[in-house]
Amino acid sequence: MESLQVRQGDKLQSLRPQVHLIIRSDPGYFKSTILQGVGRQFGITPYSNVTFPAMIGTIDQSTGKIVPGLVWQTRNKPLLLDEFKTGERGDSASVDVLLGTMEDGHYKRKIGLRSDSCYEEDGPLFYRVEKGEIEVQTRFSSIIATMKNWDMARSGKYAALTQRCIPVRYSLDDETVDDVLDGKQIPYKHREYRSPRNARIGRGDYQRIRKLASDLRDNNEPFRKVYTRAIGDLCRILAVTGRFSPELFRLVCHLKSGLSLEQTLQRLERS
Repeated sequence: MESLQVRQGDKLQSLRPQVHLIIRSDPGYFKSTILQGVGRQFGITPYSNVTFPAMIGTIDQSTGKIVPGLVWQTRNKPLLLDEFKTGERGDSASVDVLLGTMEDGHYKRKIGLRSDSCYEEDGPLFYRVEKGEIEVQTRFSSIIATMKNWDMARSGKYAALTQRCIPVRYSLDDETVDDVLDGKQIPYKHREYRSPRNARIGRGDYQRIRKLASDLRDNNEPFRKVYTRAIGDLCRILAVTGRFSPELFRLVCHLKSGLSLEQTLQRLERS
């Protein structure tokens, strides 16, 4: 999907159309297997331990040649990041790149190395390096797998990154782990959605989304902090799936509020 517009009152508001996910679990719970399953569907490979130069682009210091970064190379495809934890090495600039490009696709920065000029374009998207600047306008959906508990992170960047995504925090019991190892369960099943190139959500559906989210906000203080971003995610899901699904929307809202997948499913069963 390239564009998403939502009828809010008398105005059409543009939202980013891409949905982003964070998968968080302890080691051994098949996060990498899930990413690899997604990658096979799109002919791409998950990337691990991604640094800032790898994210935005690198410069060969001997030749000055530019190697475009992942946020450009994965345009119009999923950006799959396995065990994303670069901030621990002081390379938090890679998070800055993600924060910009995940939200509106744009990132621009001065660079301190001399380089050749570079310009690539793909329709309205582009990658440009010239006169000491590097700039990208891109478009991708990201799935980030991590075993780190970002809820406890000191940096506000990780909170901002989580809020831009639908976080799926989960664990697995021993029986499920054994079933996967024995081939009785598949950690990832692909479902194809033929979303429109340009989507528009009418006033009626938008108000239904607002009503569902506001009802949850009244009884869930943590959800209040992510309320507006959750509404954006619900609009994106409606645009992709083509249907209003209260159960799925409530699940997403509970995940956004900080509940694990298991806690969310238990709450939905009781409601």
